[in-house]
This record gives sequence, structure tokens and C-alpha cells, in this order.
Amino acid sequence: PMAAYLGIVQRFFSRFRITTNGGQCISCGNCSTYCEMGIDVRSYAQRGQDIVRASCVGCGICAEVCPRGVLRLENGDWKLRLEER
Repeated sequence: PMAAYLGIVQRFFSRFRITTNGGQCISCGNCSTYCEMGIDVRSYAQRGQDIVRASCVGCGICAEVCPRGVLRLENGDWKLRLEER
């Protein structure tokens, strides 16, 4: 139950998230290879989905190693995140 709660908190109140532009992904796999949390980032990038996982710590290494700039670490206001829903 605690993990589910933390996942919800991270999804709606975290200031950090990784956003994707799926149309540009070339499936090189660098993002997934370098992710220290073991998240399959490439699958999110291919679908154009933002990475909203409780296990993502927002380090941004996936965005740094992406050759096409598909991934971007955003540091936004949590209030805006609530308005997006």
C-alpha cells in the first residue's frame, strides 16, 4: 500500500519528470541502458509517454545520453501538473 501511495504522490506532486517526443526516437536503447533505476525508458519514448514512475529519481541521465534529444528532464511546478489532468 505504501508504494502505491508514493506512486500517486510522485505522479501528481513531483516537480521533476522526464518528458518525451516519441516521433523522434530511433530506438537506440541508450536511455534504458544508462538508467540506474532499471526503467525501460525506450518503451516510454517510443510511445511518446512521459516517464512517471515512482522508481524514477529524476537524475536526467537518460536525457543526457539520448542522441536525438527525445527525452527532457523538466522541473516544473506541481500545481501545473494538477491542472494538466
